[in-house]
Amino acid sequence: MHLTELLYFITAFGDQAVVLPFSIAVAIVLAATSGRRTALRWCAALTASLGGALIAKIIFISCGHLLPGLDIRSPSGHATAAIAAYGGFATLWAKLARTRWTRAFFAVGALAACTAIAASRILLHMHSAPEVLLGALIGLAAPIILYRAQPAASELRAEPTLLLLFMPLCLVFFLHGTTLPIESRIDEISKTLTALLGICS
Repeated sequence: MHLTELLYFITAFGDQAVVLPFSIAVAIVLAATSGRRTALRWCAALTASLGGALIAKIIFISCGHLLPGLDIRSPSGHATAAIAAYGGFATLWAKLARTRWTRAFFAVGALAACTAIAASRILLHMHSAPEVLLGALIGLAAPIILYRAQPAASELRAEPTLLLLFMPLCLVFFLHGTTLPIESRIDEISKTLTALLGICS
């Protein structure tokens, strides 16, 4: 496989068309096995990261030129989504898994996957390094929220939850290669808002 093809293969795992269904599937599994509160924590954590990325994109797309030294036109949504979803998923496993090697496996796997997706955005010239770094920092909100949340022991049903959480992972590979043309929509929203508000011209 050519290097460019490999990079496109890797970067596709961070597309919203893959991450959003994956995140919804995880929420469904958590609601079915560990209770509504655990699922709501997951949704809140992902919303914090993805919502933060959306707001940052809207701001920087139209106003980023006012801060040329930052070299940020649009924070990397792929980096945000990958770290929020896959990093958050690994955090769930760390809470549910009973053995250290299982926790380490998912932690290292998530770190490697997120790093590869983030790096692919730079190597494919989709984003500058500062854009990827900002996207990654926003994405970290989800794993941090999930790590700091301390669900009651009665909420966690480790064995069935861990087994069923393999289903969202299968969904990732099934949806890999699909895309969601969300960037153009965000671009339109950003320019419309700034025109209405009369700012960043």
